[in-house]
Amino acid sequence: MPQAPRIERPSRRLVLAIATHAPLGWLAMATMAAGWLADPSPDTADAEPTVIPIRRDDPDRYQNFVINWDAGTEVLCAVVRTPADYARLFHPAPVIRGKKPFAPPDAAFEKEHLLVVARVVGGDGGSVLAIERVVEKEGSLEVHGRFKPSTAKSSFSLKQAALVWIPRSEAKQIQFFENGKPVVTLDPSGGEWVSPPLSDEPPAPR
Repeated sequence: MPQAPRIERPSRRLVLAIATHAPLGWLAMATMAAGWLADPSPDTADAEPTVIPIRRDDPDRYQNFVINWDAGTEVLCAVVRTPADYARLFHPAPVIRGKKPFAPPDAAFEKEHLLVVARVVGGDGGSVLAIERVVEKEGSLEVHGRFKPSTAKSSFSLKQAALVWIPRSEAKQIQFFENGKPVVTLDPSGGEWVSPPLSDEPPAPR
């Protein structure tokens, strides 16, 4: 079968020649073609997100537990910026002959912030809760996580947490996503570092 003729993109020199020598009708067409050839404005192009490096941490390294939160809220999200914040969110759990530290060293918070996502899950150990990536968009952070609850029956429940460290950030807003859907937005600059608020944490000003 004969192939359809190939339509070549007009060169800029051809467009300029038409614009210079053609009547007004052709001039309008040449102007449209010139706009078609023009490079897209950088102001209209979508800014690419910046991938933030993360350092995963294992909650089992520490002898502590996430404090209880409002039972009406399934997921807890936090950006922990100081050792004092950590002590308010995690309570020590001393045990006989326990050798694990109760918390990360204070020096860790000098260069990094800790992102925390926690849930109450079945105690069978089959649930998966993870923070997979963090990106920055226009001065705000997006924390993308995954949650896959276990389908097995369990006679008890426990709190599961996912922890990642990121370089210290002055982001005005941090939005947490779970399985692609937004779940929590924090405003650290306005004093909102954990959601839901802790029992001894005053509501952030609005």
